[in-house]
Amino acid sequence: MSIRKRVMVVERDPHARARLASSLRAAGHTTSEAGTGREALRFVQMEKPDLALVGPGLPDIGGRDLARILESSDHGESVRTILTSGPGTPGDDHHDDSQDHPLFRWAHVDEVVTLVNSLLDTGESRDPSLLAQPLVAGPLRMDPERMTALVDGKVITLTRREFRFLHTLALNADRTCTREEIRKLVWDGSADVIGRTVDVLVSRLRNKLLTATGRELVETVRGIGYRLGGCPGTRPDDESGAPRPTDTR
Repeated sequence: MSIRKRVMVVERDPHARARLASSLRAAGHTTSEAGTGREALRFVQMEKPDLALVGPGLPDIGGRDLARILESSDHGESVRTILTSGPGTPGDDHHDDSQDHPLFRWAHVDEVVTLVNSLLDTGESRDPSLLAQPLVAGPLRMDPERMTALVDGKVITLTRREFRFLHTLALNADRTCTREEIRKLVWDGSADVIGRTVDVLVSRLRNKLLTATGRELVETVRGIGYRLGGCPGTRPDDESGAPRPTDTR
């Protein structure tokens, strides 16, 4: 199960700040927000975040200067910092690509959430040995070795791709998986996977789950990705003897 992390969003533009913070909360993180560098430093003294996203155009302290301060130990414990810049936002100096603090330019907030998830996720999905172990998430029981999936004890016949998609959500049952993460984990990062391909798979999987169990376990988080609905985290499944599937294409 992924451990909930705190992300501080330091951004001058209140709309961009609110958008980033809202998307991060939807993805399962907790957030704090600051509109200036000084405000960010006050927040750090009260409650240390696990990561700080810093915009370039702050009114009092340059984004790169704030990043150096946060990552130093002068004010207490250091805070990992990423400089971010949204669409149409200029940098705060002429060194956006400096090696010490490169600027992460994003076109869609999903890219930021994917980056944060990859940097902070210490959950079970990052442990390769757990990818092959049976697990339980609410009414869902999955066994990757046998390629079986049961909901409320009922066998759900899934293709390999559908199984990998559902298994990915189950491993991260307390947060949202972004579409980019889905592309990397389910399609092995294939560049030719487009949004419609994911939509078709999700629609087909939802129909199977609804027909067999009456449950809609796959939830869409608009603008971010997907999560497992009604499943309070995962645990290992120590039961055996689950039936083998008839369809493992």
